[in-house]
Amino acid sequence: MTEFSRIRTFIQGYADNIAEVLGLDVTILDEQGIRVSGTGDYRDLIGLPAPEGSFFRMILQTGQPGIIYDMKKNESQCMNCKFLLQCRELATIGFPVHKREKTVGVIGLIGFLPEQKEKMLQHSEKLMTFLHHTSALIVHKLLELEEERRQGCNIQEELPYDPAQAVYFAQLIGAETGLQEVIRKAKKVKDSLSTVLIRGESGTGKELLARAIHSEGNRAAHPFIAVNCAAIPETLLESELFGYEGGAFTGSRREGKPGKFELAHKGTIFLDEVGDIPLSLQPKLLRVLQERTVDRVGSVKPVAVDVRVIAATHRDLESMVREGAFREDLYYRLNVIPLRLQPLRERRADIPLYIHHFLNKYGALLQKGRIEVDLDVMERLKGYDWPGNIRQLENAIEYMVNMAEDTVIGAGDLPEYLAQLELPAVSEQTGGEAASGSLEDMVAMYERDILQQYFRSPKWGGDKTRIAEELQISLSTLYRKLEKHRLI
Repeated sequence: MTEFSRIRTFIQGYADNIAEVLGLDVTILDEQGIRVSGTGDYRDLIGLPAPEGSFFRMILQTGQPGIIYDMKKNESQCMNCKFLLQCRELATIGFPVHKREKTVGVIGLIGFLPEQKEKMLQHSEKLMTFLHHTSALIVHKLLELEEERRQGCNIQEELPYDPAQAVYFAQLIGAETGLQEVIRKAKKVKDSLSTVLIRGESGTGKELLARAIHSEGNRAAHPFIAVNCAAIPETLLESELFGYEGGAFTGSRREGKPGKFELAHKGTIFLDEVGDIPLSLQPKLLRVLQERTVDRVGSVKPVAVDVRVIAATHRDLESMVREGAFREDLYYRLNVIPLRLQPLRERRADIPLYIHHFLNKYGALLQKGRIEVDLDVMERLKGYDWPGNIRQLENAIEYMVNMAEDTVIGAGDLPEYLAQLELPAVSEQTGGEAASGSLEDMVAMYERDILQQYFRSPKWGGDKTRIAEELQISLSTLYRKLEKHRLI
């Protein structure tokens, strides 16, 4: 539950004030380890996850505060952090944020300079007390927001607000392979009333993107109603979408029933597989989009609705329009803000990101602890086309974590259809990485090799600032590339 994203403006403003008053840098993480605010160097890392094995990750797990005055000591809680050798922090204080006895975030104070470290040494007790009050203030803000939402949803008693269903842009996994550009466009229209049409193959995450647009927008306190138009029989779809009056047909409720559009009043309705809506119902959907009213089955009185429509489909609507299977006027009403999610085979650089995410998820869920995959298995997974996209990849990882008898997943743990694949060809020029695939894949591999060479070289000593200057890129760009290639 990443409620912090809803108060990120408040949190960032508070972090800026703390940094100015205390003379220390500040970073705040949500429950998933995503940085939701930061000052100094950490401002460029907002929206990115903290490294695995890091001090703040440990605080999220234990729920206990902590102080480190020397990151490089053997007993330091940072010893498992992947970015330890490149870390410039001289001292760090971390304090958990507890809401109803659950750890929902971490506040960190960081000193990069000797005088900052000295300040933290001398005033550690006072700083801990200060962070305790800061944590309480954030929790109060979260509870206040929760109460506002609950009051705002009283008119929808059947569908109270459920923060556990919220999805935020920071949770959408993907490097600079197309997804980030989609997210940038989605952020621009999150508060708009205009209809969004999300295109993409099955399993590419269309509903997650729709939920993120809703959760980050000004309708977040109101219902998000998802309807799979392909899963509801044609004979029932009309009454499901638009509702019906009492006695409208045999077996109907005496008091009638509101449809999904009415239930989504003041919120968002997500019409998944909108291309499967039968021609007979398309004029009625068009009327809702044009007039913002719905006609219940068996009623002559239209009902006004205030609803944001987000539609999605994997179908080629343009071809359907030419063939007469989809109304042209409805197509243009739906296709106001088009967003396209690429399949995994077109953004292979994201596959390792999803693999690590699902390994962490199912390692914890199945109580297997930290699970990794060996290099051969990773090459098989990166080389596969994944026709079922992210959904299929998640299922495969869940299977492998179940099968694993060790902390490292081997070829024997693969699903049968993956175990039969041949390993992709290996190129000497890429240091053992697979050289097959698109130009984008090969460029990404080359970029990763260059970054590894710089960080392994004693000449640079892991100094990110110097490396960024040598590569003629900004420090924030270097951080993003390191995250993209899982090098931190």
